[in-house]
Amino acid sequence: MSSATVEIPPPNINVGYRTSASDDLALFHRTLSELCRAQVPLSRALWLLQTDLRRGKLRTAVGEMAQAVEEGTPLDAAYEQHKDQFPELYRALVEAGIASGNLPGVLDEIARHAHDRAQVAERLRRALAYPVVAAIFVIVLGVALVAFVGPQLREAMTSISSATLSDDTPVLVPPWVTAVGGLGILALAVIAALSFAWLRSPLDAGSALDSIGYRLPLLGRLRLNAAKASFASTMALLAKRGLPLPKALALATAATDDKRIRRCVDVMASRARDGASLTEAVRAGDLISPSLLWLVEAAESSGTAAHALDDVARIYRERLERAVDRMCTLATPLAELLLGVVVLGFAVSYMLPIVQYAEKIAG
Repeated sequence: MSSATVEIPPPNINVGYRTSASDDLALFHRTLSELCRAQVPLSRALWLLQTDLRRGKLRTAVGEMAQAVEEGTPLDAAYEQHKDQFPELYRALVEAGIASGNLPGVLDEIARHAHDRAQVAERLRRALAYPVVAAIFVIVLGVALVAFVGPQLREAMTSISSATLSDDTPVLVPPWVTAVGGLGILALAVIAALSFAWLRSPLDAGSALDSIGYRLPLLGRLRLNAAKASFASTMALLAKRGLPLPKALALATAATDDKRIRRCVDVMASRARDGASLTEAVRAGDLISPSLLWLVEAAESSGTAAHALDDVARIYRERLERAVDRMCTLATPLAELLLGVVVLGFAVSYMLPIVQYAEKIAG
C-alpha cells in the first residue's frame, strides 16, 4: 500500500442502535477495504472509521487498533489484541490477506462473512419472534400457577373432598400436579435460554467434541455450508495471489475456527507438503463434495483453479440460503408445537383432578 495520504471525507458508517454486532463488523470491514483500495494509510483509515462509529466497545477497540498500527504494530497483531471484538477467524484471514498481498479482498471476505451471520440471525429471529414472546408469556403465567394457584387448588379440593366424601377418601389433588407444572416451566425456560444463546451466533458450530453442531438436523447443514463457503473463499483469495499450496492451506487452517473443518484442512495441508496437487489435497480432506471438486479439477489444468474455488464458494452460499429458508419455514411451527405441548401439559395436570373429583361425586 502506498504511503501517500489521500484526503477523503470520513466514511459514514454510523449504523445506529438497531443493528447487530455482525452488522457493525460487516460495515466496518467493507469500509476499511474501500479505504485500503484508495491507498489511505492503515492507521489513518482506522482513525477515520473510529471517528464515525457509534459509541461502544467496537469504537473503543478500533481506536486502540489505530494507535497500535500507528506505532508499528502489524494489523493482524492488532486484531489479536482485541479478541473480544474480532473473532480469531478474522485475525487469521487478515494475516492471510497480508501474506497474499490482497488485504482489501480479504477484508471484503470478512465483511461478507459477517453480513451472512447477521442475515441468518435476523431471519431466524424474525421466524421465532412470535413463539419466543408466547413462551415468555407462558413461563410467566406458569410460574404464577405453580407458585400461587396450585397450592390453593390443592387446599380447596382437599376441603371440598372432606366435606362431601367419606373421611377415608384420599386427597384428589396429588403433589405431582404442582411438580409436573414446575418441570414444564423449567423445561420451557431452558429451551428458551438455549435458543437465545444459539441465535446470537447461529453460524458458529463451536468447538464441541466431534463437532456435534454439524450433525444437528437442519442446523447442522446450515453451519456446514457456511464453513465450506468460507474455506473455499479463503482458498480462492490465496490462490489468486499465487501462494504455494502448502502455505495457502496452512493459512486456511489458521482461518478455520471449528475442529472438524480444521482436521480436514490439516489433512489437505499434509498432502500438499508431500507434493500433492490442489485437487488431490482437497479430495484427501473430504470436505468439498465430489460434484464440486470436479469443477476444481477441471479448472486446475487450465490454471483457473482460483476462479473455480470462487464458484464453489458461491454454490455453498446458495446452499446456505436454501438451508436458512428451510430452517425459517419449519422453525415457527415446530416452536409453536412445543409451546402447545407445554400448555396442554398444564391444562391436563390442573384439570385432571377436577375431572376425577366430578366422577367421584357422580359415582
